[in-house]
Amino acid sequence: MQVVAVDVEAAQRAVTGGDPVAALQAQITEDLPGVFRRFAGQVLLFAAGTGAAAALLLPGRRLWHAVPGALGGTGAVGLLFLAAWLPYDIDAFREPVLEGELARAPGLIAAAERNLADLEAVRSRVETLSDRLAELYAASIDELPGGARGETSILHVSDIHLNPLGAELVVQLAEDLGVDAILDTGDLTTFGFAIEARFGRILAGAPVPYYVVPGNHDSAQTREQLAAIGGLTVLDGDVVEVGEVRILGVPDPTFTASNELSTEDANRRKLALADRVAELVRDAAPDLLAVHDARQAAESGGLVPVVVAGHTHRRGEAELDGTRVFTVGSTGATGLGAFTVETDLPYEAQVLRFDGSRLVAIDYLTVAGVSGDFTLERRLVPPPADERDAEG
Repeated sequence: MQVVAVDVEAAQRAVTGGDPVAALQAQITEDLPGVFRRFAGQVLLFAAGTGAAAALLLPGRRLWHAVPGALGGTGAVGLLFLAAWLPYDIDAFREPVLEGELARAPGLIAAAERNLADLEAVRSRVETLSDRLAELYAASIDELPGGARGETSILHVSDIHLNPLGAELVVQLAEDLGVDAILDTGDLTTFGFAIEARFGRILAGAPVPYYVVPGNHDSAQTREQLAAIGGLTVLDGDVVEVGEVRILGVPDPTFTASNELSTEDANRRKLALADRVAELVRDAAPDLLAVHDARQAAESGGLVPVVVAGHTHRRGEAELDGTRVFTVGSTGATGLGAFTVETDLPYEAQVLRFDGSRLVAIDYLTVAGVSGDFTLERRLVPPPADERDAEG
């Protein structure tokens, strides 16, 4: 593109008027019909010449055959102009209709802009919330049974599902509550793309060791990428020690986010591999078994004192042949959709408190949406029956 000349006086009039944009638009509107007429005339003349030449080039043609050739070329191009002109509606540009996947673009852009604007406010709420929880926790630690200082405490979280608010909450709670470690029972990601593992860098900023037991939404690629992040430890049949507590972490053996494996088939596979988990428990003799789905521990009842899990997005408690099974709800309030909106499903976490290697109490932390309302509930865990009989 090359600028041939500039009308200085016209440019000055355009920029010095009350509304230069309107002036420019008016000038274009005024000039455009003439430009279009000249363009159309040139195209029709070219079409007539092309049609005449084409007619004369055909075998057996005479000079007068150029006339219908010119008329045919002009008519064909004229019909094309007419087909473009009749449905043309300049007002349609004011209310565009986007089809296919692109139809989501305006809403996505607006949501992104709104969430970016709200990010600092949300982060401030997280800090205020965790401060309130920490104060209440500190005030009750000596008053409630099972709250003696010096015990080993582990923050149990699960199913964050890429929710940055849930991740911020985990890091802040770990710092303010002074826990010894964080135990994440999986579904840190959602779709299983390797790039999602970068989300783990937020959690790697926690001030204590962070242990991850992958879930059915954490693909092999994301598990590998998470393991490469400093500050995170992915447990794959490994045993780690936090204080005097020996923890065995066994990841979910399935990946269902791609929909290549149905939920029913995944559940059957977990139950089929429950014997293998029981073998690992017998060999490692842990104090705590961490799995993503409690089905994985279906054959471990009576072999380990405590099992913790996630997956269901709902808090649960059960006993299996003397083994206490505790399920935590979603620490990400089921995922990214709960980032900056109120939701019926709360953010949940647990603090497991151990006296030596024995679980003595669980503190359930529940946060309702982004409003900051929370509950803290302490549950005492009685010793096994044989220990109670011995004490009696």
